[in-house]
Amino acid sequence: MKKLLFAAAVLTVFSGAYSAQALIPGVPVLETEVGYGYNGAKDGIHSAHIEISPVSKVIVGAEYRHWNHGGNETDIYAKYKLGHVYLGLGNRNYYDRDAKVYGLLEGRTNVIGPLDAYGGLKLSSQEREYKVGLRLGLVPTSFDLDVNYTYYDRDKTSSEDGFGVGLNYHF
Repeated sequence: MKKLLFAAAVLTVFSGAYSAQALIPGVPVLETEVGYGYNGAKDGIHSAHIEISPVSKVIVGAEYRHWNHGGNETDIYAKYKLGHVYLGLGNRNYYDRDAKVYGLLEGRTNVIGPLDAYGGLKLSSQEREYKVGLRLGLVPTSFDLDVNYTYYDRDKTSSEDGFGVGLNYHF
């Protein structure tokens, strides 16, 4: 895990030298987003993510989650942009079961000015994860504020849901 975090940090530093626009429609090459989030599901989930666009319309990313009363999970994924919709595949390393491949569908649209709305669905043989939220660009900075609701419907365990808040940085 330390190697993964180190690699993400190195990629963040080097990719930041090439781009300074947000991950919104268009997705410039080498665009990068890093962020931290907290969700109230299962008494708290801390998460950190990084997303990089290595080529036009393609995003690769990783997310690390720590469930306060569960364990640690890691997602590695890639998604392709079609208009306002992203289609993708990923692999989730669960804290309580074997890793599973999942499909994802996400959408994002501008509501007004610096406010975007988004929604997403991840499906695997072990769970369905639903997420909706709002992202507010903190003008004139490269930061945005994320407020969301996530519902985790996992097999062989109780479903979890919660409201979350996050802060993202684009470069």
